[in-house]
Amino acid sequence: MPTVSKIAATIALAGTVAGAGIGVSSADSAPTGAAQRVAVIGLGGTIAGTSDRRTDLESYRPGTRPIAELVDSLRPEIGDVAAVTTEDFGQKGSGEYTVADLYDLAQLVERRLRDHDSVVVSTGSATMEELSYFLDLTVRSTKPVVVTGAMRPWTAIGSDGPINLYNAIRLAASNRTTCFGTVIALNEQILPARDATKTDSTRVHTFTTHEYGDLGTIDQAGIRVQRAPARIRHCDDPARWTTPFDLTTIPRDTLPRVDIAHSYLDAPAEPITAAVAAGAKGIVFAGTPSPSQASAAMATKGIALVATNGYGSGAITVDPSMGVVSGGDLAPKKARLLLLLALATTADHDQIVAWFRDYGNQQF
Repeated sequence: MPTVSKIAATIALAGTVAGAGIGVSSADSAPTGAAQRVAVIGLGGTIAGTSDRRTDLESYRPGTRPIAELVDSLRPEIGDVAAVTTEDFGQKGSGEYTVADLYDLAQLVERRLRDHDSVVVSTGSATMEELSYFLDLTVRSTKPVVVTGAMRPWTAIGSDGPINLYNAIRLAASNRTTCFGTVIALNEQILPARDATKTDSTRVHTFTTHEYGDLGTIDQAGIRVQRAPARIRHCDDPARWTTPFDLTTIPRDTLPRVDIAHSYLDAPAEPITAAVAAGAKGIVFAGTPSPSQASAAMATKGIALVATNGYGSGAITVDPSMGVVSGGDLAPKKARLLLLLALATTADHDQIVAWFRDYGNQQF
């Protein structure tokens, strides 16, 4: 186990001020400005949406405005923050993307990090937590990756889009989240990809982290980092900092199908058997399986099973003899992505158990 001083030194390396094991700072961290090269990748979503009237906060067409237009509207101020390049990965609602698209996005992010200091991904909020976690598990560079979006279209009165995009670029350019993996910058909050979840369909304060709290805040006064993801302790050891899920070794067409089975009173077995018949290689349970679900799951052969808490927080334990992997306190949607990547890498049950322990439930 790393010592407290080692952890503090590692956090200081990431641009925070070491203290009490977690870095705390109240000011933006140098270097910033035009010397910092930030690549902004647009995927559409609400932030790039157009409404017929400026008072239409919930009725709009998502993904209609190119990311270059959004960034240009932040000039000249953004020029004092970083040298920004822009490109559109896509222009649609976030729910229209697929896991295969996330595979392509992760590789694009990796390429941009070769000649940029950081990357900002602008996307819709509906699947933001999944997109962020996929990047967190697959991007190999320790450089900052920041995901942002909005709950109101760009054209609406009081849109949160402009300030969210500005703050995301500002955070990326600060280098304060080096070795944090992927983070989300939204509503002046800085959140880790693993813990962040959407909780409200319309309010701008929709994202939270349930039990663990934000990583920090970003506002006019500065960027404040109060805690760091556990993986930062390996910042000076890239071989340990990266996950086993190197997309250069995982062909795109080998990504397996993994489904989620929601548990509820008298939940039937048919969705599970149908998923397996359709080609699912793994099932994630959101909540304690009903007797019918449990019987159907135990009858499957060669299908990986993961149990997660369907209530939003709290860890779950399982009987190892049943062959079910514990998802700990990882959200079902994120456990699905971790299981999908694990199955694309190995069929060894014990290895998958270890990866859920080490990467699904990171801890100091």
